Amino acid sequence: MNIDSYKKLQLNNSGVTAYETKLNILNNSEIIFPHEETINDNRITNSILKNSVIVLGVIFETIDKKLTIKDKIFILDGHHRFKYIIQNSIDGVFDVVLLSIHDIKIESHNSELLTSDDIFLNKIKSEKSFSQKNKSSYYISLNNVKYFSNNIININELYSYKKQLLDQLIITPIKNSDKTNKSIVNFTPITSKNFSINRVFPYKSTWITPRFDL
Repeated sequence: MNIDSYKKLQLNNSGVTAYETKLNILNNSEIIFPHEETINDNRITNSILKNSVIVLGVIFETIDKKLTIKDKIFILDGHHRFKYIIQNSIDGVFDVVLLSIHDIKIESHNSELLTSDDIFLNKIKSEKSFSQKNKSSYYISLNNVKYFSNNIININELYSYKKQLLDQLIITPIKNSDKTNKSIVNFTPITSKNFSINRVFPYKSTWITPRFDL
């Protein structure tokens, strides 16, 4: 994709290549992909669309008089807005921020624990054999204490289990910037290499910086 009109963004202390432009989301929907699920309670309105930016992760191929980006774009922030545009066939241009997908920082999105610590630990130990003693690349942390499972063989299995915990109302998402008195659960962070056009991760799996929603 070639982009003729754009503005370079100077982001404090981020080291992330970023440009602001306008894009017809509907006309380019075949090359724009989500990395997370959405929920049915979509409260997006036309006013929200006009007063926010959709953040997209891209691979810049050339940066000159024109921006040339690879025709595989991932939504970093704006999944529900994207869904609203597609479902309502809104044929117009929207403000977007293009970030180099290899430069962004991806952390695990915080989840509040809706049960007691003991019940939660017993659950993940009995169901998936999570333990502090195991050696594995995949973990669940409870208040920053990590528990590993040798039964989880890849990041997709880990996040499938996260979806199960969400569906069972064991955990619920909370912004990483929000304070809470409840225990906090996290998971091994996803990387941009895990993004795929063939699958999506559960709702609110990633906390990506830089952010444009604060």
